[in-house]
Amino acid sequence: MKNTLNICCTAAILACASLIWQGCSKSSSSSTTNTNNAVALTIQTGAQTLAPGGSLSYSALLVDKNGNTTSPSNVSWSVAGAGGSSIGSFTGSNFTANGVGYGVITATANVGGQTFSASVPIGVYTAGIFTVVPSAVIWSTNAGTIQLSPVYLGIGTTGYSYTSSDASVASVDGSGNITFNKAGQCVITVTASGLSGTPQVSVPVLVVGNSPASLPISRVAVTPATAEMFRGGTKSFSAKAYDANGNAVSGSFTWASQNSAVATVDQSGTVTAVALGKAVITATASGITGQAEVDVLPDTTIIVSPIWASVAPGATFQFTASAYKVDHSSLALTPITYSGITWQIPSFGIPAVDSLFGIATVDATGKITMKSTATVGMSSFVMAMPASAGISPGVGLLSVSDCSCGTTDAGVTNITGVPATTSLSLTSGGTYQINATAVNSTGGAVSGATLHYCSNSMTVCTVDSSTGFVTAVGPGTATITVCDGSVQVTMTVTVTL
Repeated sequence: MKNTLNICCTAAILACASLIWQGCSKSSSSSTTNTNNAVALTIQTGAQTLAPGGSLSYSALLVDKNGNTTSPSNVSWSVAGAGGSSIGSFTGSNFTANGVGYGVITATANVGGQTFSASVPIGVYTAGIFTVVPSAVIWSTNAGTIQLSPVYLGIGTTGYSYTSSDASVASVDGSGNITFNKAGQCVITVTASGLSGTPQVSVPVLVVGNSPASLPISRVAVTPATAEMFRGGTKSFSAKAYDANGNAVSGSFTWASQNSAVATVDQSGTVTAVALGKAVITATASGITGQAEVDVLPDTTIIVSPIWASVAPGATFQFTASAYKVDHSSLALTPITYSGITWQIPSFGIPAVDSLFGIATVDATGKITMKSTATVGMSSFVMAMPASAGISPGVGLLSVSDCSCGTTDAGVTNITGVPATTSLSLTSGGTYQINATAVNSTGGAVSGATLHYCSNSMTVCTVDSSTGFVTAVGPGTATITVCDGSVQVTMTVTVTL
């Protein structure tokens, strides 16, 4: 497990490019191309993820059989797929994210009576407790496997599980290694089983077929595919080119950074970290580009406690924040004193999105008040924002429950007797009794402690708020929270037909 926390949902683009997605530097478009000899259309921008309200400018290139490139003048852009147009829209080549979900962005150009198209995946997500590198994947069936790496900076440890929405397209094993089986689209869901609320991250995946064999270079790989750096640090990257048969071929690479405010790169592949955030580093040869992601980490980070809280409509809950110094070598956290934190529940400036996530308000101390109109099962997040741009903000998840956790009873430090998971059959009238006990620091039961029970999805299962009796309602997965004030444990309930 890597000890980093990435608050913003930004692109995590892999270091291998297929012909229908590219992130080329503009210098590669200076070659003269006979468009009648065009072989493929490539998208320069690559696989991306954005936060709601974010925007991104896309561009495309035509590549001919000699590897020369030119910019077509009649490219049309669209978004479709799993998330469809509900996640965003285009004005010309500029995409604006206005929803939450994932899909596919497609560029289409007509040249000399022939139509060329190219596609890349797009994800639109809000901030989370942890993230996954890469956060969006486009890959070909002949380019090997990819390892997903969850990244989290916090107190304690966690485990991760991985599932694919369509294993026939891309399957994933228990360690997060993705195998690409056939062309198509799916999403890999990564669940943090050791964190309160069992938060999840979705990684959109687009698998493409083999590249045209007529191109001199069909794939460029950048090594390493990802890197974690601190401001002022440098790291050397290298690139290799391959033909359609997977054989290494010679190539002259042009290096570029797609976010030079975060990291720069020289023409030898040496990257310098400039500011906190993510940058995509590209190496381009004969119109084909490989990409790597650089995360520039904070020297100091803010951790919100608790990580996740489930609060009833109209109720209040107190979040707190602590600052930690990050060791550059071990990434170990050392508590420090820090003032100047401000609290916010972000808005995105898009009415449809803000109405969905605007479930609560927060005051200057981190105390949230859930709106009385908040819908049970909806989620948002609260952020502890530092005054310094060089410090990473903290994030806490927030969901609307059908009960209130109340205040913590004296002496309660843990809750036992709650299994991590259980499965219920709807057809057999599935029920389950949670036998939970509030205990003190030595494991002894705390007399008189009051436990509360909440389901985050009433359409999957309900739970009696005082007895813990669970009843299956419909197929799906829900999280049951058992709590005594700020002391909380969770159980994942899977309901099947």
